[in-house]
Amino acid sequence: MLLLLPTILKVMGLYLSPWLRRQQARYRHRQALAQMRKGNVEVALTVLPQALDHSPCPADIHIELGKAHWQIGEMTAALEYFSAAIALDPTSMRAFGNRGLLHCQQGREDLALADWHQALQHQPGHALIHYNRGLLYFRQQDYAAALADFDAALDANPNLAEVYLHRGHVHEQLGQTAAAAHDWELALCNDLNLDQARLKLHHLQQVHRDRALSQRLQAELGLRQIVVEVEHQEGHLHIQIYRPVGVGLNYFTLPSQIRDLLVSWQMDDIYSFDLTGQVQDQSTVEWRGHYKVFQGQPCPPARWHRVLLTAFVIFPPLGIPALAYAMNLRQAYQQGDYLGALRASKAIQGLCRAGGIISLTLVTMLGGYWGYQRLYGPPEASAAPVELTKPPTPAEVDN
Repeated sequence: MLLLLPTILKVMGLYLSPWLRRQQARYRHRQALAQMRKGNVEVALTVLPQALDHSPCPADIHIELGKAHWQIGEMTAALEYFSAAIALDPTSMRAFGNRGLLHCQQGREDLALADWHQALQHQPGHALIHYNRGLLYFRQQDYAAALADFDAALDANPNLAEVYLHRGHVHEQLGQTAAAAHDWELALCNDLNLDQARLKLHHLQQVHRDRALSQRLQAELGLRQIVVEVEHQEGHLHIQIYRPVGVGLNYFTLPSQIRDLLVSWQMDDIYSFDLTGQVQDQSTVEWRGHYKVFQGQPCPPARWHRVLLTAFVIFPPLGIPALAYAMNLRQAYQQGDYLGALRASKAIQGLCRAGGIISLTLVTMLGGYWGYQRLYGPPEASAAPVELTKPPTPAEVDN
């Protein structure tokens, strides 16, 4: 048995040495991936070749070498490593996908589409490949193909916020505003930090509001043949008037009409407006002016007599808040907050009216209860003694 021990160890060494080398190659591979995640690409480039000879998956090592060279800007070497990975494993979706992305970045769009087509042949429905190809189709303005790829990517992974964002861009280019807004909302639902989707939604809401304001202003001014365009910006309105040739317009009274309408609408975030008028299809401006919405408006009434009567006589629980509103109304008006003063005046009127109604209701209930007690209550007991009659005697009955 002792004589056979060297032979046994030699045979075990023949079998264990390849296994140990493979395990060491796997360890080097994992070590290189960890260095790349830390950003140490140069260290990873020194470790990865050590794992190449004995790795059970050499195509994966070539892919990582290609990605590392790509990160340091060596595009030619990266392309060679990706091609080597494809030569070792012609069904490698990762190799085709990364080489296609590199081709796309370098402007070779036909080669990128060919590589991505091969990648999808080997792994149909891969979300990132569909997403990258959809971006390329979108850049080529092939919106139908881009929409199909984005739909396929979301079918494979419905949580990709970036795909919803770019699919919304496709719907926007196709004029499908509602679908675009829906996709941008889904993008924010999956990633609240996606500022581009938030800005798109804000712009879309702003456009919708401006269109609604333009239509409302044109309808209430009665300008049928004249085009009115309104743009709202931070408490200010830019109103553009386009009149056809031969259609007259009184620019001297138009600002007052617009001001009266804006005051009646009581829009909290509009304090001034610009009015620009010109003839359609002409660049010459025939009217331009800046106006304040609440300029010349009288101070809303504070109704002090009703406030004091309600606060100290009629119903103090509602009169005291009305008194506080009345004290702040004049200050708000002097500070230029006409809408705040107007709301305070309406609140005073409502509180005083409610206090009067409550007081009248209570007095009516008390009066009704007192009258009911007077009519249907129990009779009052008399304090005078009652004299008892003496029963008749038998003789008196006979008589």
